[in-house]
Amino acid sequence: MSARYVPRRPMHDANMRELPPVDPARIEHSAQSFQPMLQDATRIISRLTERSFVIPLMTAAQAGHQQEVDRMIKTAAGASRAHAKYTPSGIVITVEPTNANESCCNLSMTLRWGI
Repeated sequence: MSARYVPRRPMHDANMRELPPVDPARIEHSAQSFQPMLQDATRIISRLTERSFVIPLMTAAQAGHQQEVDRMIKTAAGASRAHAKYTPSGIVITVEPTNANESCCNLSMTLRWGI
């Protein structure tokens, strides 16, 4: 006995429901807010190529001095808000818009620095 093939219809058909018109305003705002954050992230990355910055940063992280790590990252960032989370194997730096009430976007960078 062979099984009879019965085609299945999708549960939701895109043509069955009406979607609102697209509104690019929010993503345009996010992209505009993201550009200065990207510039500040570039400044952070540039500082992370300098041993005179990285050695004290890693030393503070190894000692568990979160406030010092954040202070150093914020100093390197410029105008954007920035903070870091770290483990023995790496650091995650998050850059956020200058305005603390802005929730449009953020930029996270993950960099390895250990085993």
